[in-house]
Amino acid sequence: MESTKLLSLLRVCTSAKSLKQTKLLHQRTLALGLQSDVVLCKSLINVYFACKDHSSARLVSEYNNIDVRSDVYIWNSLLSGYAKSSMFDEALEVFRRLLNCDVCVADSYTYPNVIKACGALGGEFRGGMIHSLVVKSGHVCDVVVASSLVGMYAKFDLLGDSVQVFDEMPERDVACWNTVISCFYQSGEAEKALELFDRMERSGFEPNSVSLTVGISACSRLLCLERGKEIHRKCVKNGFEWDEYVSSALVDMYGKCGCLEMAREVFEHMPRKSLVACNSMIRGFVGRGDSKSCIEILSRMIIEGTRPSQTTLTSILMACSRSSNLGHGKFVHGYVIRSFVDADVFLNCSLIDLYFKCGEIKLAETIFANTQKDVVESWNVMISGYVSVGNWFKAIEVYDEMVSVGVKPDVVTFTSVLPACSQLAVLEKGKRIHLSISESGLETDELLMGALLDMYSKCGDVKEASRIFKSMPEKDVVSWTVMISAYGSHGQPREALHHFDEMQKFGVKPDGVTFLAILSACSHAGFIDEGITFFSQMSSIDGIKPQIEHYSCLIDILGRAGRLLEAYDIIQQKTETRDDAELLRSLFSACCLQRDHSLGSRIARLLLERYPDDASTYTVLFNMYASSESWDAAREVKLKMKEVGLKKKPGCSWIEINEQVCHFFAEDRSHPQAENVYECLALLSGHIQAGQ
Repeated sequence: MESTKLLSLLRVCTSAKSLKQTKLLHQRTLALGLQSDVVLCKSLINVYFACKDHSSARLVSEYNNIDVRSDVYIWNSLLSGYAKSSMFDEALEVFRRLLNCDVCVADSYTYPNVIKACGALGGEFRGGMIHSLVVKSGHVCDVVVASSLVGMYAKFDLLGDSVQVFDEMPERDVACWNTVISCFYQSGEAEKALELFDRMERSGFEPNSVSLTVGISACSRLLCLERGKEIHRKCVKNGFEWDEYVSSALVDMYGKCGCLEMAREVFEHMPRKSLVACNSMIRGFVGRGDSKSCIEILSRMIIEGTRPSQTTLTSILMACSRSSNLGHGKFVHGYVIRSFVDADVFLNCSLIDLYFKCGEIKLAETIFANTQKDVVESWNVMISGYVSVGNWFKAIEVYDEMVSVGVKPDVVTFTSVLPACSQLAVLEKGKRIHLSISESGLETDELLMGALLDMYSKCGDVKEASRIFKSMPEKDVVSWTVMISAYGSHGQPREALHHFDEMQKFGVKPDGVTFLAILSACSHAGFIDEGITFFSQMSSIDGIKPQIEHYSCLIDILGRAGRLLEAYDIIQQKTETRDDAELLRSLFSACCLQRDHSLGSRIARLLLERYPDDASTYTVLFNMYASSESWDAAREVKLKMKEVGLKKKPGCSWIEINEQVCHFFAEDRSHPQAENVYECLALLSGHIQAGQ
């Protein structure tokens, strides 16, 4: 009678996780002389593990009499407790002691926990020894034991051995099918997992919620929408459409396959919107850059008491970045501050990226100042952020600071900073970064080599660019285009045309950017007929609709040839070209070059009517009149500029000194050595004047 009461009270303690009451009941057990009661001892062990008092759980078996320790029931309780608590070394130690015990033998309930511990700790040799013991003991025929072996070999990445154990099982149940299907899915073999799912059905087994969840997840990973829909119909037919895990998997599958309406329908019918389901729905909206829908789900989560995870917030911020929606991004940031979220590096990086995308550079810098600095991701987002807003100098400065504090750059770092070197044409800095890439053993990365190729080509080192291009095992349209652009921009137009022909011979189809590069090469070289031919080829042969940039090159080609009226007629043919300021400016510059004041003045009037605040038009018009010594007209332009309050933007130049990039604006005195610079400039000016 006392034993029954104690068992009942111990069950209450297990639910309440009350360690104090458990110890009192343990004392009562000893006082009543019930320490030999196997069922009571097992219950005590379970309660102690539930209360995380592992040492007391061990003492229950160690200080009781031999009759208790001779019962495998007690050993299994200890093993199960340690395994569930992820104390795998302790679990294996208990198993070793059991093997050395003369009065007790392991049974089919012992091995699943031992195999679980072995799989978690790794070690193929140890796993093989356990497998041998299972075979010798005859427990390999037990479905649960065999399923555990399947899982263990999968954790060792020995999928072949997993399948062999599975195929040798004399009988199977749904649980063992689930084990082998899950193993392949978790190992990245989604296609094989789906094959096993189909094989399971053909074998006459009815999938349960676990099978269906893994099957749907495999479809999600493979973007296999039709197969996913089939499994969905099966879920509805078998009454699993309300299962939380199945529904969450369906939401994820439909979202990744681009069927957001179906994903939302499943989501809205879920009786309880779990965190997993909310995250899946948000990920779907992130793909579309739909920050509004993401914020709506976040608001619902807050109202319904579902606390967003850092993954939730990071995903929503990605959507805000893609849509450049500063208001939604600040709403998320405000929630992070108000809820005292201990933001990890990825959440902070998402905030930095958002503020850069929305042009709030100061806010991005403030977040970075309070972000973890010993991880490369923090620096990468700042470098790429400065590059995205065109602040090349700051991007290189952050890279230098990162290296100086001992953070090792990765592929993302290098691919982010190299465009800054390209834009500034700082070849020495680019070479130093190339050396760092070589030292890091990253020269096999195709994306990185493409960035290096672009850097050398834009910095004018065509020879090194050509060497990298030839060393690339796979040459895509981007790498061909970079080389065409390099040759065209640096005085080798024939090589540019040759590479354009070679590219097509190798079966690489040119795109719009390739045609822009070849047209630019023709423009610089004065290849009028070739340029016009390539422009026609774009649409007639390659089916590419010319964009404004292509028309700009064509106008430049015709302008250099003095065919100004022909260029003007081309601009007037279409609405999108007729109203484009850049094309008119390009033709205007050509008129100035060819000294066609009549057409130039006409175009200038058009530009000033449409863009009265553009100082560049006034500047070019002034230069045109000044070059022809039309001083009255030039003076009138200058007065007009003063009248409307326009100023020419100051020019900027830069120079590399000891791998540091120093930049200067006109009349700039911000440099620490500005006084020395101006003294030197005055000295040089004096020498020039004396020489004249």
